Amino acid sequence: MHHTVVISDIHLCEVEPGAGAWMRYRQRPCLPDAEIGRMLDALCQKLGADRMTLILNGDIFDFDAPRVIGGVSEFHDLPRTAEHAVPAMAAILDDHPLFVSALGRILRRGHDIVFISGNHDAALTLPEVRSLVTARLVDAVLDGNPPSIRARANIVARIHFRAWFHLTPDQILVEHGHLYDPYCAFRYPMLPYVDGAREIAPTIGSIGTRVLVARLGYFNPHVDRSFNMTKLGYARHWVRYYLFTRRSIVWMWIFGMTCLMSRIVRARQRACRQRARSNIIECVRETGARLFATARHARLLQPPADDVYGIARDLWFDRVLVFMSTLVLSVFFCVKQGLPWGLPWLLLPLAVFPLYNRFAPKPRLTESWERVTEVMHRIAHVHRVRAVIFGHTHHPFGKWNDGVFYGNSGSWSAAVSTEHGELLVNERPLIWLTTDDAGNVTGGLYAWTRGVFEERVTQPRPATAMPHAAEAANNVQFERQAV
Repeated sequence: MHHTVVISDIHLCEVEPGAGAWMRYRQRPCLPDAEIGRMLDALCQKLGADRMTLILNGDIFDFDAPRVIGGVSEFHDLPRTAEHAVPAMAAILDDHPLFVSALGRILRRGHDIVFISGNHDAALTLPEVRSLVTARLVDAVLDGNPPSIRARANIVARIHFRAWFHLTPDQILVEHGHLYDPYCAFRYPMLPYVDGAREIAPTIGSIGTRVLVARLGYFNPHVDRSFNMTKLGYARHWVRYYLFTRRSIVWMWIFGMTCLMSRIVRARQRACRQRARSNIIECVRETGARLFATARHARLLQPPADDVYGIARDLWFDRVLVFMSTLVLSVFFCVKQGLPWGLPWLLLPLAVFPLYNRFAPKPRLTESWERVTEVMHRIAHVHRVRAVIFGHTHHPFGKWNDGVFYGNSGSWSAAVSTEHGELLVNERPLIWLTTDDAGNVTGGLYAWTRGVFEERVTQPRPATAMPHAAEAANNVQFERQAV
């Protein structure tokens, strides 16, 4: 039997020095590294002599988090090139030795590891970064023993990288899922570069994380409960963490939004038919997927968001501008007409703001997550696979439908509160599918809870061949005609 295990969204970054509530989720006591190691060791014990492919499904590393330079966290929006990505990757691996050694034990037992690029670790598409990760894992496997050329080549052959998706021999398709979220999507995931350069194209999510979200260190960006508060909750948060400190959440927001909106205007890219074709061909070479299916899959991708007004609505930038503009006008007319006749003008913001909020409502935060989930069924139909697995949303789920498994591998990020450091998530999700010698797929969504694997959504797949031989032959002939 062969096992496919998927975890995602660990968001490993450089460790925050010091202690306290500021960026607590990046401090060493809160890291998930040791728990990941225990889970993988327990998994290998259960597998026995069976083979496994461990798929790390995107956002395993976080290149958008602050860099630690000279023992101090430095916020940045450095170029997304190999020149900056390689030192960042080296620093992350240095700060997470338990994670690296856990992967080394997986490889030492003869299993395979697949890295799929996500929106926060798109730098894994750079050959220089891939070479560094491979070298570190090989060293972890050898553990100081003198390597032979054959031993090193055997290890390297079991380390795989995927820029878009991974398709297993038993027809399980795994991808991160950010390409269906306009704020995190790349137009050409196999070649996610700025036109004419070897620099990763910045997405709205990446820019926003670097210049805004990462600077709000009292929030945990990996836990919805951290920032989904009531208005009173935000007021308390401001009083507790910002009122009597030198940090200003207002100036952070203004600076971040100014940088973000200016980068949006400058970073727009036009679609290029030649690059789109190259993107599909490169994906076929890397994954072994069918050409026609990959071309149809590419049509499902969302283009990167470049609607300035829509982005402003999502980030409340438009509401702040409306409120401030009406406030300035009301003060101007109040001063011009004098007291007491000018006082009614001060009510202008209170009248205009609710009307604007009613006729230009802010889109729901969950719309992007719903879009990511909806596309899974179409991908399964296009590739005729037995399972489709995403990550990205941090919300694990699993279901069997007509013999096909659809799942999300959730998140293994540091889900701790910034106030007290207590664990907010008591279980960690993983997708575990098993293919037997007859080709039947079983398993589903599991949770690692208190050192035990617990079933959440598991169901054996009916033993029906998919696709039928005649239908598969027709598909191949149709692809040749299309090409």
